[in-house]
Amino acid sequence: MINVCSEMRDCAACTNSYINILTFREHCRWCYSTNTCGGPLSCPSGVAVATRDPFKCPLKISNAKGRRYTDKLGRSLYALTLAAKQKDPTFCLKNSRSDVKIVKYFEVECDQAKNTCAGMLAVSEEAKALYVIYRGSTIDRQLFQEFIHGIAAQLGAWEKFVNGSGVMTYFHGAFRRLFLEGGMKTQLLKLKEKHEGYRIWVTGHSLGGSLASMTALYLVNQTMFSPDRVKLVTFGEPRTGNLNYAKAVELNVPFRYRVINKNDIVTNIPQSVDPDGLLLTLGGAERQPYFYRFAVHYPQGMESREADFLVI
Repeated sequence: MINVCSEMRDCAACTNSYINILTFREHCRWCYSTNTCGGPLSCPSGVAVATRDPFKCPLKISNAKGRRYTDKLGRSLYALTLAAKQKDPTFCLKNSRSDVKIVKYFEVECDQAKNTCAGMLAVSEEAKALYVIYRGSTIDRQLFQEFIHGIAAQLGAWEKFVNGSGVMTYFHGAFRRLFLEGGMKTQLLKLKEKHEGYRIWVTGHSLGGSLASMTALYLVNQTMFSPDRVKLVTFGEPRTGNLNYAKAVELNVPFRYRVINKNDIVTNIPQSVDPDGLLLTLGGAERQPYFYRFAVHYPQGMESREADFLVI
């Protein structure tokens, strides 16, 4: 406890502090817009705040070579996710990423409605890289299944994943059936042995983005690949897991970017009931859906090769 929240000069100290008002504990709030710490009602209305957990503090974005996001990188990986949607992904890659060779394509039923999930493993000798690529949701019926599970997630229903984290039930089942039981993990280990020292890029679109972030975290958590070799870039990824999941991804996967194209509604589901953590109890807030950072916003879309983007 402290006497006055404004004494705190940085976000981490602010979010770990609180004051007592009568018999109530009030957590200090860090105002993003003013970079100041204050008590209740101290931040301007509608302005994002961080409170009760340093994780919500602004995070510095690296601009170092090999750590930063570039438009060229994003488009190169997006071409792989587009190929995963095609009946003949090999033909698609010949026109976009001729250096990437598909090793194997995987497709399994991933829910009781017999919707399928798919992914593929690929390799580029030129780039000295392995690729795990996931296909996105294919039909409205599958999106509806995800939406229903998203509502359950908003109410705090998560499936246990690695690092004490929780992920949406639908994504957990799809990951288990496709990556763990569908042969992808086994084949990937063979590729790792054959191509020693290669980096591994993990990517996917929509549902595939969630599977990609789960895969990247799993690979590091299980020490299958070292953190510096795992590169995660997703497109249109929903909120895959809870607060502990977001923390685990940030802790274990240093190179990670979520690309958001214009006003993609999928990237805002399932919504957090209390995104600033001001209304729910601490335990309730931790069970809400959260994003990991960093996010790459294309406010005008990616149609133009001159499109501007913002990394936050």
